[in-house]
Amino acid sequence: MSNPLNVARPAAAASLMLIVRTMLLAIPLITVALWFVLAADGLGPFPPVWAPLVVVAAAVGGYSVCELIGFRTAPLEHGGRPADVEAESWRRFTSSTFLRFAICEAVFLISLPLGFLVDSFWVVLIGAVLAIPLVTLEVLPGARNQQRFAASLEARGVPSYLTGRPQDY
Repeated sequence: MSNPLNVARPAAAASLMLIVRTMLLAIPLITVALWFVLAADGLGPFPPVWAPLVVVAAAVGGYSVCELIGFRTAPLEHGGRPADVEAESWRRFTSSTFLRFAICEAVFLISLPLGFLVDSFWVVLIGAVLAIPLVTLEVLPGARNQQRFAASLEARGVPSYLTGRPQDY
C-alpha cells in the first residue's frame, strides 16, 4: 500500500495550485511597485495608528469568515458515477477557493487606498504582510483545505473523491 502523499495529484488540483500561486504573486509585486510611489525616504514615517488597525481588523475579519463559513457547501447527493462526483467536487472546491481568495485579498486591497489616504507605505506593507500568510493558509489547495471542504461535501455519506479515490491508495 503506497502513501497517499505520494499519489499523483489530479489535474484540477495542479492547475488550481498554479492559479492560486500566480494570483498570490500579485500581492508582493504590487507592494514593491507602491514602494516607489509611497515611500519617500526608506519606509517613511509610521502612519496614524487607526490606519494599520483598520487593516488588522480586516485581516481578523477575513480569517474569521474563511474559518467559519469559507469551507461550507451543500452536501453531495447520492448517485452518479465516481468520475462525475469527483468533477462536481472539484468544481465546488474551485469556486470556494476563489471566494476565499477574494476575501483574503480584500485585506491587501483595503490597505491600498488607506496607504494613499494617510500617505504612508507602512499601511500597504502591513496589508501585504497580513494578506500573504492569510492567502497561503486559507486558499492554497493543500491537504488541509481539501479535507475541510471534503468533510462538508461528504456530510450525507457520499464520498467526494476530493482527496483521492480508494484505488489511488
